[in-house]
Formats: sequence, C-alpha cells, structure tokens
Amino acid sequence: MTTPGSQVRERPHPADGGTPDPPVPGRRRPSILDLGERFGLVVILVLEIAFFVVLEPETFGTLANARIVTTSISVLAVLAMGLMLPLLGGRFDVSTGAILCVSSVATASAMSRYGLPLGVAIIIGLVLGCAIGALNGLVIAYLGVNSIIATIGTGTVLVGLVQAYTEGLPVQNGLSPWLVELGNQNLLGVPTLFLIAVVVCFASWYLITQTPWGRFLTATGSNLNAARLNGIPARRIVFQSFVVSGLLAGIGGIMQIAAQGSGDPSIGGIPFILPALAAVFLGATTLRPGRYNVGGTLLALIFIATTISGLILVGLKPWVTDVFNGGAVVVAIAISAQVRRRRTGSMDVGG
Repeated sequence: MTTPGSQVRERPHPADGGTPDPPVPGRRRPSILDLGERFGLVVILVLEIAFFVVLEPETFGTLANARIVTTSISVLAVLAMGLMLPLLGGRFDVSTGAILCVSSVATASAMSRYGLPLGVAIIIGLVLGCAIGALNGLVIAYLGVNSIIATIGTGTVLVGLVQAYTEGLPVQNGLSPWLVELGNQNLLGVPTLFLIAVVVCFASWYLITQTPWGRFLTATGSNLNAARLNGIPARRIVFQSFVVSGLLAGIGGIMQIAAQGSGDPSIGGIPFILPALAAVFLGATTLRPGRYNVGGTLLALIFIATTISGLILVGLKPWVTDVFNGGAVVVAIAISAQVRRRRTGSMDVGG
C-alpha cells in the first residue's frame, strides 16, 4: 500500500527499451582527467628523478643527495603547515617566515645571551610564535583587516625588530650542543629533522581532517556565510588558525637553529617562504585536487627541492633557485585556481 507522494515507479530495464539507472552519487568512476590531476605530480616526480639519475648518477643518484634534499625541506615543510591553516580558513599569513625568524633568534638568544637551559629557551620561542599569531588573528578576525595587508605589516615590523636586536649578526655562541648537532643526525638512515617534519605534518593532517575544529576551519574557508548560519564560530576559528600557524612557525624556528647552527636574523623574508608557499598551492592540485592538503604539500616540496637539486648538479648557477621558486609560486597559484574553479566554481584563494 502506498500513499500519495510515496509511490515508487519502476524504471524499465534497458533490455526492455528503458534507460539505464543514473549513476549513484559518490560512486562515479574516476576519469582520466581526475587521475591525471590526482597523480600527475607523482608521475612527473618519478620521471624527473629518473632523468637526473641518468644524467648525474654519481651525484644526484646517491643516498647522500637524498639526505640533503630531505633535510633541506624539513623546516619548509613545517612552515608550509603554518601557511596552510589560515588558507583553509580563507586567509593568508605571509608573516610566518618572520615569526620563524623571531622564534629562532629568541630561542638562540635565550641560551647564548642569558644562559637559559634548552627547555626554557624552546618554550620562549614557541610562546613568542603563538603570541604573534594571536596578534595577527586578533587584527584579522576581530578587527576585519585584510589578512595579506595585516601580515605583510606584521612581518615587516618583526624583521626590522630582529635586525635592530641582533645588529644583523647571527646568534651562534653558547647554544645547546644537542640542538646544534640535531641537524646532522640520522635515525635509521633518515635525517632526524625530516622525521620531525613528518611528525608535524601528520599532526597537522590529523588536526585538519580528523577533528571538528579542522572541519569547522575548512567550512569557514569554503563559505563563510554558510558556516555562520550553521552555528560555526567563524571569527574564533580564524583567530585560532593564526595562533596555531604561529606555533608551527615557532617550531620551524627552533628546527632552523638545528639546521643552520645559529639564530640567523637574515632569514624569514618573502624569498625564504616562497618554496613553502608554492608547495601549498601546488599541493592543492594533486592527491586531493581543489583542496589544500598535507600530502600534496609535502609531495610538492619534494618535487621543488628535487628539481632545484638536479638543476644545480647539472651545472646551472645558484640563481636558478630564486628564479625557480618565484616562477613556481606564480604557476602553482594559477594551476590551483583553475583546478578549484573547475571543481567548485570558485576562484578565491584567500584574502
């Protein structure tokens, strides 16, 4: 027995002259284009590695070079996670490099100039990162200042203050030997700094994809008005994303001491963050196209570092690094915007 409005009409079988059932949403088989978007960068990376191994087998195709490449992206991977969180919420944070610089110099100075133990110095660096992130979040989420303008201003002020404090000289005396030596250590043949970066990336992935906070952040970035209508505290979520971004930049600053052996006031500018920024946008075109994602970002960083390493080893001058990083940002943002428009109809990449 049926009631009006609940009658079920059977669709004739195709063999009887009917039409096939429509595909079930969510079960569509991936097309060649979808597979190309998801795994194209993986294929390009494999081909690139094979090309450079054939070209320079004695330098590029060695375990030592693989360790150099993975070590070189360790700090940038953590920095990229800090860049990604505000972007997921629809905002930019271009001050992460400057926050990293402040954390690095502050942690080094706490040990070098004030004789504080490593644990206390690390806490100082992390707290400073969170505090600067909170200031960014307050100005952007609650005062409504454009995120690009606000974080450019913050970053410029921070770089100036660090230069004034250090007089442009690196802080390198009196540092913890354990921290300095960490940059040269391997665990089971893998650089320790890279393993730390992988742990931070995994924690970021879990926060973004497996917690309500991460889903709220993504929803806020996707459609701010819809998020508010659904009861999501959008301002608070955006504010918190900048705090966590500052924390990650602080972690990167401490790792930079291990990688470089000093607190360097010359790092942290826009050129420093370009590879991480390019990786975030390039990563949004692979594995999960149209979405900023941790796996794609890490893959993109490996691709960028591998490309630069190969180009230098075949004889190109070091200036190729700046040229490639700058070009990679432009190309990555353009491709990311096109993929996002094709999949969501939106060209917005944050503001």
